Amino acid sequence: MRRSIIFLLLLYIGGNVYAQTLIDSIIAVVNTEAITRSELENEFRIAAVLGKPSLEPLTPIEKRTVLETIIDRKFVLQESERIGVVIAERDDRISRKIAEIRTRFASDTDFQNALQQHQLETETLRMWVHERLIYDEFFRRIFFNSVSSAEVERLAKSYYETNKAEFVVPPTVIFNSLLIVVPEDITEMEKQDVMDRVQKLNARLQQGETFEVVRNDYETQLSLAFEVLTLETDTPLGTLVTKLKDSERSEPLVVAEGYRIVERIRTEPAHEKEYSEVREEITEQVRQVQAEKEFAVWLNRQKEEGTWHILDDELTQAGNEVR
Repeated sequence: MRRSIIFLLLLYIGGNVYAQTLIDSIIAVVNTEAITRSELENEFRIAAVLGKPSLEPLTPIEKRTVLETIIDRKFVLQESERIGVVIAERDDRISRKIAEIRTRFASDTDFQNALQQHQLETETLRMWVHERLIYDEFFRRIFFNSVSSAEVERLAKSYYETNKAEFVVPPTVIFNSLLIVVPEDITEMEKQDVMDRVQKLNARLQQGETFEVVRNDYETQLSLAFEVLTLETDTPLGTLVTKLKDSERSEPLVVAEGYRIVERIRTEPAHEKEYSEVREEITEQVRQVQAEKEFAVWLNRQKEEGTWHILDDELTQAGNEVR
């Protein structure tokens, strides 16, 4: 069969004011399951909604690369269906993922406008999220969880011994911080009043009164936020605090939010983390790497033993160019 043959399908796109009948085309087949041009285009639309940068116009090689990710996903989804991989609390998990995507936008209206701008249906996004959840569950169940724990532990210890410099904690300074927030939308006279109150508050701190007492007295007059912070000593604020003596307090520092008064508590020298402190972090990374290796072997085998074709001449040629 010539690759130049294009299969035409009639698809009805509903659910928005731009509902219309479109002619779609099959650009690839994976074990008799079709991949349409609209699926490929939806990948780029979803990427745009997620805020991932892309080059315009897209080159055939870029399109081919994304098509290959869809082909890989088809193999995973087909095998997941065969062995019965399902997502517990599917609808709730999909909704939570959609909600995470919404947080990238200032409001739900902005989110809906982005979907409309990129001609992306909410249901299409839900289906994509569902497929990603199945893909991740398949990887976790078949590969990540099956990696030998003994081998992971051996590799993790070896990695720690070989890369100890990676686990050195730089010197840090621990300090009290009182932030006085100055609203942007107040008059110059009101700003001067805040400044006067800050000076009086600071005078009491310099005389030895505790942060707690001063904060309690001024919390109805000023917008205050108190916390104990730890910063690396080579950061701008960390450097400034490090220059103070233990228990010494700074004068009010002008910051973006308003003013900050700090009191140095102590500094911690650089030190190397023990293996027990980083064991969980390293073993997780090692297990992920080993699982990805096994997954790549499995996927290549699926492609060798399965049947898949790219039917679009431009995308086929792009694949040849890459190789």
